[in-house]
Amino acid sequence: MRVLHLSWEYPPHIVGGLGRHVYHITHELVKLGVSVDVATIGYEDSHMSDDGVSVHLVDAFKVRVPDFSSWVHSFNIFMATELSHIGDVDLVHVHDWLTAPAGIVLKHRFKVPLIATIHATEYGRRGGLHSLESRHIHEWEWLLAYEAWKVIVCSRLMVDEVKSVLGVPSDKIIMIPNGVDKSLLNFKPKYERSNYALPWELLIVFYGRLVYEKGPDSVIRAFAKLLARLGNVKLVIIGDGPMREYLVNLVNQLGLGSKVYFTGRVSDDELYSVIYHSNLVILPSRYEPFGISSLEAMALGKPLIATNRGGPTDFVKHMDNGILANPDNPDEIAYYAEMVLKDEGLAKRLGERARETVTKGYTWDIIARKTYEVYKATLEERVRVNW
Repeated sequence: MRVLHLSWEYPPHIVGGLGRHVYHITHELVKLGVSVDVATIGYEDSHMSDDGVSVHLVDAFKVRVPDFSSWVHSFNIFMATELSHIGDVDLVHVHDWLTAPAGIVLKHRFKVPLIATIHATEYGRRGGLHSLESRHIHEWEWLLAYEAWKVIVCSRLMVDEVKSVLGVPSDKIIMIPNGVDKSLLNFKPKYERSNYALPWELLIVFYGRLVYEKGPDSVIRAFAKLLARLGNVKLVIIGDGPMREYLVNLVNQLGLGSKVYFTGRVSDDELYSVIYHSNLVILPSRYEPFGISSLEAMALGKPLIATNRGGPTDFVKHMDNGILANPDNPDEIAYYAEMVLKDEGLAKRLGERARETVTKGYTWDIIARKTYEVYKATLEERVRVNW
């Protein structure tokens, strides 16, 4: 079985969780005996092998374009052209709308089924379709779902979303969650705790893109309330994004300057080291199709306050393996944070149950096996029908 994956994200070009997903799922599929090609964007046309995954880099900057949508369509043209002669392919697997144009062309070029993983929708990200660009993206998401043999989504939220927003019938949708790397379950920190907090300080961590959907402003407002009650706490904010300047100003306005530290983007080793040394992780997203970041904290055995919206509600059970809170209610977040930080027994129990949850159902080898079964079933269906 040979499967061609199309994704605009793949290491080292990672913007969010999609790139991690594609990297891990493809490498685990190789271990199951699948021949895997990945096409992604690069700065020159080239081809390389990445631990058994055949990676095709397509230069995404060959022409000057006026806007983001035009750039996406230009590299899809280059991608479809470069890949049209790679040989026999059994399935094409597209990740989100950004590589949908090339994926649809290649589906018909090779006359093979198209599998679509829709990680998020434009409607969900923006809270509606409020611009021409958003409507354009939405139309491509619809067309991708229409052309797909099966549509894979990662959570109950996304099942409902692709049904209601894209009109995908239930029998075409398969829910397979995201996962984490098994190595996180036995991670050893590469950086010392003293790099981030004094010995007597309780360390709280937020990490992710600094955008409204991820709720970093709610974390800061909750932290201000918590600091007034406990005093010996510190907040580390890891990541970057368009809200950074706003968040820095908010920290200064609330008089938190010496207690909040912005790291910007860091390596995975440093990120996981900070989480490992933390006393609490807070990730209160306002829109979260799944929440790989929440799973990472759980794999590291950390008590977690996650959002009570979307993906995390599938695997975070309130007061059992984590805590679910309203992302728009800093008082509620602060209340639960104080509860965890004052009760070491509760914090330990939440962390242990979190690790158990990840071990039993959310590592990439488990997710890859479920994806492989989708491939097998699709190919069995394909031989029974005329193109």
